[in-house]
Amino acid sequence: MSPPIQQQYYLIGSPVSHSLSPVIHNTAFAVLGLDLHYVTQDVSDEALGDIVERIDGVQVLGANVTIPHKEAIIPFLDGLDESAMKVQAVNTVVIRDGKRIGFNTDVTGFLEPLAHRSFSRVLILGAGGAARAVLVAANDFLKAEHISVASRRLEQARAACTDLQMGAAIPWSDMPHEARQADLIVNTTPIGMWPHTQASPLQRSSLRSHQVVYDIVYNPAQTQLMTEAKLAGAHAIGGLSMLVGQAAEAFTLWTGQQMPLLDVKKALQQHLETRSVS
Repeated sequence: MSPPIQQQYYLIGSPVSHSLSPVIHNTAFAVLGLDLHYVTQDVSDEALGDIVERIDGVQVLGANVTIPHKEAIIPFLDGLDESAMKVQAVNTVVIRDGKRIGFNTDVTGFLEPLAHRSFSRVLILGAGGAARAVLVAANDFLKAEHISVASRRLEQARAACTDLQMGAAIPWSDMPHEARQADLIVNTTPIGMWPHTQASPLQRSSLRSHQVVYDIVYNPAQTQLMTEAKLAGAHAIGGLSMLVGQAAEAFTLWTGQQMPLLDVKKALQQHLETRSVS
């Protein structure tokens, strides 16, 4: 008799060794008594199509998608949910009627710590899949009057704004000036992410005390950009809220159940405390 198949969910990206998503989802599976496992898959551009083929609804039941594949994965899927179609980026793959369907839960996750806030002028750093979700959130939910997208590759920022028909692309060199005018600054780049934790896309001289500075990087929990923001008197938000928020929605899409958030947040805190000691 063959052993039972270990059913899994993937995290597809590169790099992914630093990710906290396995802690989140494996804690939730264990608390709810689900015999499921969440595993990371460090995937090159060339191997992306092959890894998507493994999401078969039998052994691999779905996936999260992170940097750098949120846009590149779309041609390998059978369809997109409205959430992913709007953003033109996918962070969650769900099997529906035997088909691989792309969803985007980043918008919901991003908005989690911004409830009841509004911003007139928003600056987004980066122009990848996460930036597209933030652009939609700022335009459709935060009702920002002016949204700038700065990328080290100006053509990528222009493509995001053109595809979504919102926002204005600006050169990376204009970013410090634009930052001084913004009410909300959002970093969607990997600048400052482990292991390059001393890096920051902006210095405190470009930040102001009235601003909200939101870094979606979550490892480390306190990024250098957040430190610069606090030194400037601004309100700093880290990426853990967005991480948990998008994960909770993906979890429900996969399992039909609500994520046990109190247990997940406790496990995350314990994991981060243990790692900071070691």
